[in-house]
Amino acid sequence: MIGIDVLVLEGASASAVGTTVDVVSAANRIIGSPTFDLRFVSPESRVTLRGALSATTHPLERAEPREIVIVPGLGSADAAEISARLAATDIELAGDWLTRAHSADIAASCTAVFVLAAIGLLEDRRCVTTWWLGGELAKRAPDARVLIEEMVVRDGRIWTAGSAFAHIDLMLALMRHFGGAALTDELANRLVVDQRTSQAGFLIPSHLAAHDETIAALESFVRSTLDQPHTLDSLAQWCNLSPRTLARRTTNAVGLSPLQLVQRIRLNRALHLLRTTTLPLGKISTAVGFADPATLHRLVKRHTGRSPGALRPRTTQSSSQ
Repeated sequence: MIGIDVLVLEGASASAVGTTVDVVSAANRIIGSPTFDLRFVSPESRVTLRGALSATTHPLERAEPREIVIVPGLGSADAAEISARLAATDIELAGDWLTRAHSADIAASCTAVFVLAAIGLLEDRRCVTTWWLGGELAKRAPDARVLIEEMVVRDGRIWTAGSAFAHIDLMLALMRHFGGAALTDELANRLVVDQRTSQAGFLIPSHLAAHDETIAALESFVRSTLDQPHTLDSLAQWCNLSPRTLARRTTNAVGLSPLQLVQRIRLNRALHLLRTTTLPLGKISTAVGFADPATLHRLVKRHTGRSPGALRPRTTQSSSQ
């Protein structure tokens, strides 16, 4: 049995707490046994969530951290609110407890990532938070590398996710790591509504550096040269490796061949541009290195279940009607 502790703090995101419960409960039903044991912990025995909902918890003083610790967002909207929240006594107690979780995988979403920054858990790590607070996180954790375009980032035992509704992506990423791809695919089918496909299954893992620094460097290189052609030989030459060795190391790091890795990076960037810009599909496909818009359209449809147009910002969809 794998113990999951949800560190619930005052004003925490009720949607993130509920998502955690739903994903874990569904995972246990799919598996057919209580593989994941969920427990709420907090400095107090009862916590009020955002929206006046409440949760009964195990006091931290009587709860040793288990295999996975999840910290839902704090409900803070800007830098001033974050500063005030981090100065509260319960955050100090929670920070002390988290520093005792030496062997646990620690996962935080949205503004809860700032709690990890405050106690030094993001030092020399890749991380993400909600997009409009990326600059603030970079100020508070100057030794961290904030990857604001990502949905979920894992660096070693530290997992971080973007805005509040990225919490489901964080949960699916954790389930994929601890329960396997088949479990995650079934969870996505059962829980993700309105054809929303989590990126947890196909995002390029940003924890590569924790496994293979050469492959992490290759990922960064490909991201910076998306509009250029890449072959197995050219990638191997850049890494100063033989093609066979490169293929083995990318497979070990992310379960992908070198060219599959390139394709995933291209697709990830294309999805970001589709969701955040009004660039025509042709320009996006050129910018990320796909041969033509038809190729990009086919890949987007395969990986999300939706057409590129359906991923556009709402204002773009409205203006085209």
